Amino acid sequence: MQSGWCARLFFAVVGALALAGLVTGTACTRWGQPGPLTPTIAPLMSLYVDANAGSDTTGNGSIGKPFKTLTKAVDVLIAAKEVASSVTIYMAVGSYTAANGEIFPIVVPKIVTIKGSGYGRGPKSGTFINGAGEDTIFEKLVHAPARTAFATLEVVPPANVGTGVGISNVYVGATKISLPGSNAFYASLDAIGTVSASDASFGSGILATLRNLDGVLVAGGSFTCTSCAIHGNDFGIGGLSVPLPTASPYASAPTISLLRGDADSTIAATIVNIITDGSVNVSATSETFERGLYAFSDALSPVLSVPVAGAIDFGGGATQSVGGNDFIGARRTEISISRKNETVSALDDTWNPNQQRANRNGIYRRMKTFSAGAAGKNVTIAHDATGSTVMVGPAPVPTPTPSTTPSIGPTPTSTPT
Repeated sequence: MQSGWCARLFFAVVGALALAGLVTGTACTRWGQPGPLTPTIAPLMSLYVDANAGSDTTGNGSIGKPFKTLTKAVDVLIAAKEVASSVTIYMAVGSYTAANGEIFPIVVPKIVTIKGSGYGRGPKSGTFINGAGEDTIFEKLVHAPARTAFATLEVVPPANVGTGVGISNVYVGATKISLPGSNAFYASLDAIGTVSASDASFGSGILATLRNLDGVLVAGGSFTCTSCAIHGNDFGIGGLSVPLPTASPYASAPTISLLRGDADSTIAATIVNIITDGSVNVSATSETFERGLYAFSDALSPVLSVPVAGAIDFGGGATQSVGGNDFIGARRTEISISRKNETVSALDDTWNPNQQRANRNGIYRRMKTFSAGAAGKNVTIAHDATGSTVMVGPAPVPTPTPSTTPSIGPTPTSTPT
């Protein structure tokens, strides 16, 4: 059922990873390194970037003399001898392109928040990080051939201790990209480290007619997104385990966590919105899945053999998602499971109506568990995917726990003598 589209879908990655099956040890690589820079003396707290009015030559990163490129700001951050506990790079409205001096992919190896402007007005009127370059770090991690992986932004495990890289109020993508062949692929963001995003768009500007141009690749890292719009031609988000040089391959599973906040929270991909290799923890709450043949699939070819399946929670599962996701409109099936012992919890969601016993409003009034052999518009589980289940329906109402502490009555008043 899935063999045809899966072979084509991630053909570039799977082809690039053909050598990765031989990987038995930890890959070695170096994160981004800046050019020669004068290190800052005072603790660095903030940097300002303006693609239109800034200068990488005469600017110093202050609000009055901003840099021109995000590349320069990240290099200064890397070179800084002292940084504050919280550092923010403020990006003005504009298009941040190679023509303006950006060097892609922009690799972020330190804890920082990247904050743009004008989000919600579209890439042309907001902060648009627009371009692509060869993702040599990913290629080295998986022992892939050169010029098979490309990206706009890349977040890697940081040299300093912290919670990760924050990204907000920006558009990330590429309006002009030409891949060197059918074995190459592009993702606007490669999350090898920890990324926490909000009010952001990934996969912006990519042409829908071109293959292998995608939204977010979670390669061994963690990607949390609140109110994000994610676009892709083959996939919106792809997640897989890779051999990281900073930790054991099984130190922690890659994670994808999606949540609707106060703005658009949609994944729209041509083939599959979220695809994993079966090892990734996935959580989604109030997310809208659009356009694809599939909303979720675990059919991505793995790089590593991971013995424990990832936890998939679209409602009522391990991450305590409250559901509220819209699984409507997939042209094949919403949730497609091909691996053994994969457990998906998808309670309190809305599905294609009048399909697989969902009512005309797309609601399952009673809890129902699909198992191997299920096939339909909402859930399909391969016949040989023994032990795999998808649970749908209403979440159980929690039963109040009676108090074990006896109540204390009112204190008696003394009787007057």
